[in-house]
Amino acid sequence: MRSMTGLPGLIFAINLFTTAVPANAEIAQPGYIADKSRTLDEATFVMSHNAFNHSGVLPNQRLSIAAQLARGVRGFMLDIYNHNGQLHVCHGACIVPISRVALLKTDLGTLSSWLDTHPDDVIAVHMEIADASVDNATFARFFQDDPALSSHVFNPDSDAWAGHRNWPKISELIARDQRLLLMADRSEASGIVNAASRPYIFHDQSILVQNTYNIGNTIGQHDYDCSARWEHLPLSTGTGLKGWNRLFLMNHFHKVPELIHGDFDNRWDHIEDREMKYCKRRPTFIAVDSVDRGDVLEYVEHRNNGGVVAYEGDDATQDVVCGFSGVVSRNWSLHDGERLGCENDEMRSLKLRGMKAGQRITFYDRPDGSRDDDFGVLNIDKDIPWDDPQVVNRLERTQSSPFFRYAYSGGNGLSGKVSHIRVQPAPDPWSDSAVVLLNENHAKGRVTCTFGLTSSNFWNLKDTSGCHNDDARSMRIISGRKGTVITVYDSPSGSTGDDYTVIRLKQDIHQATDLATFENDSSDATLDVKHHHSNGLDGKVSAIRVQMP
Repeated sequence: MRSMTGLPGLIFAINLFTTAVPANAEIAQPGYIADKSRTLDEATFVMSHNAFNHSGVLPNQRLSIAAQLARGVRGFMLDIYNHNGQLHVCHGACIVPISRVALLKTDLGTLSSWLDTHPDDVIAVHMEIADASVDNATFARFFQDDPALSSHVFNPDSDAWAGHRNWPKISELIARDQRLLLMADRSEASGIVNAASRPYIFHDQSILVQNTYNIGNTIGQHDYDCSARWEHLPLSTGTGLKGWNRLFLMNHFHKVPELIHGDFDNRWDHIEDREMKYCKRRPTFIAVDSVDRGDVLEYVEHRNNGGVVAYEGDDATQDVVCGFSGVVSRNWSLHDGERLGCENDEMRSLKLRGMKAGQRITFYDRPDGSRDDDFGVLNIDKDIPWDDPQVVNRLERTQSSPFFRYAYSGGNGLSGKVSHIRVQPAPDPWSDSAVVLLNENHAKGRVTCTFGLTSSNFWNLKDTSGCHNDDARSMRIISGRKGTVITVYDSPSGSTGDDYTVIRLKQDIHQATDLATFENDSSDATLDVKHHHSNGLDGKVSAIRVQMP
């Protein structure tokens, strides 16, 4: 910004992925939007405050614009000066080393090149104009000199948008290749700026509302009030140009650009509170310093696609551990370091928002993601509205609702012990089917071993790595199909000359079902159990056979 009272310029860029999974699931994917039928105002994007200012005495960012794009940042604020007869970006004064000083065409060229190689992405540019001499004609000359910079420009007056009552869908912007939106803070620069290529610059006040930007003057100040930046445009203002919904820019940074702010300011709970408790409006853009610090990238991935927020306490209380979406396939061990802020042996409960039916997330005690110790399987059965979050109260307690099923394997505890997470956006519905053997009656105690109920097989527990022989006294069926037969044996070879018990599933099992002992006959609507007694089977199980229907 040229001054602390001037309007922050902004460039925002919206990444619109195809159905392909993002290449690097080890980092947050804030630009990934699974549902491209959304209109522009129905999505949220990370915005980099003074994105160009990544060097100098008081940088706002640590990463270059190219690096910010690679990390999924899709919003960029730029300050524009007429310096030495050409348009430049710089902060406060175009003097090195006070600020990074660069030609505007250099940074716009970075964004334009990104569009050339990422055909499913949308970028929008807003410029804070520092010189009154910079007007519509100035930009006409600028784009005439560099016509490639305007090749993807979005024009709201295009015939493609005739009759639209709101912003186009993300898929429509991609299909029409109008993927570059231009905005400026001065009306003199707005409108069509070149009759031939017809690039169009929005006046920001015609399409935006925003809050005042300053969290506080010093590190210790944190004022999360969300008053409107423009008095004549309250944050509740609904529509703007062409009657389209106004976009909301939520500014969230300090007055003085110091990189150490990021770890605190960009924490998950601080951003969430700013949105939900103070601004009370979904932000289209969340503008921050130090985009690579704190949790803003993770928060926006979750905000766009719904997902899980993990907490340190039971019942979604105490501090947020981390959050991530259910739309990106992931298979993380946390033992060698955190992933998206998820730390080893921290989470105890979950809050679920905006998740889609069919998604599955599995939490493991074992760092290698094996089921030979405690684990929990979360299946989403019905779309969860963002405004109606569901809570998994404890990771070591089986729980269900009309929206989800959470099956805990049983064992010696999973809360505060999660060391591996697997995210499956669209798994086979029965691929998690399993039976867990436990070393105490009534499906309690330590996990003896876990076996999949996905194909017929036989296991000798004496020869099966990770399993405890002569240990199991009960079982828990996580899920399974009707007609599946499970037989447990005293004999390691599966001989019927010693104790054995046959368990037949009489119907599909979708919720965790327990068998308290192997030494009783029983029958109900779910299981038929036949025990063949010699001298006792509890604590003596040495083999198991699974026969699929």
